[in-house]
Amino acid sequence: MRTLLLKHDYKEAAAALKGQHPAPSHADQTINTDTVVIAPDASIPAVLLKQKIDPALYVPAYELWNTVDELPSNRATAVGSPSLPRLKNDGTLSERRVVPEDVLRVLDEQGVRHGILGYLDATADQPCHKTPLTIARPELLDRNEPLVVRVDELYAQFMPNCYAAQRAVVDRVPCWRLWNTAFTTVYIIKKLRSAYHPDHGNLRGVMSAIMPMGRFTGGELILARWRISIAYKPGDLLLFNPQELHGNLPFEGERLSAIFYCERRIADCGDCGQ
Repeated sequence: MRTLLLKHDYKEAAAALKGQHPAPSHADQTINTDTVVIAPDASIPAVLLKQKIDPALYVPAYELWNTVDELPSNRATAVGSPSLPRLKNDGTLSERRVVPEDVLRVLDEQGVRHGILGYLDATADQPCHKTPLTIARPELLDRNEPLVVRVDELYAQFMPNCYAAQRAVVDRVPCWRLWNTAFTTVYIIKKLRSAYHPDHGNLRGVMSAIMPMGRFTGGELILARWRISIAYKPGDLLLFNPQELHGNLPFEGERLSAIFYCERRIADCGDCGQ
């Protein structure tokens, strides 16, 4: 395992890039081997694990998850667009914001789709719940239990302190997690070159795990604050701080990413009301 010791923090410069699409000039170096990245304050913003996931796990997952068919209407910053308040059925404005219709039409033409599997914590609009996609198509999750468990094992092995903190949260509400893992949710996004964004809905102080799937070239993930580009491929797993601004370089081909994480307020959900 290589150790990359970062010498500079570009936090202020990175903040100005929020909502913009990454460019190769935003990174000073590319990571493409097993690497733990250590920031100047000794925190770990990322760990790249190369070819730790067997094709027997991720190829069937890709075939299933590639069928998700919902437009990412609530991911304005990630798609690089303005956001608008959502109008609820009763005519009032929701706290949730949405992508403008003209942008959604472009995403639709490009084949961009997403889906959420597992559980979501409460919002002002609804209580904690199993996602509609999980209810409608349980096979998307159930057939991929070995993959979720494998990602969980790698997280526990290579980031034990973060894993323990996350596990302590989900152990308080075991009915809201995915099997006996530290994850509550899997987010699937396909064919999107994401703009710089943080993941606000994730548990603080821990990591998310992301893996790409499909047949593609390019698509490196850039962590703007640290000016590093991460070249990951199918079979690789990236553990990273989801609150850091991150986005992808352009890619060609068919690309899907799966992000395994814990919902930020899942410990407040209490007994299951699924």
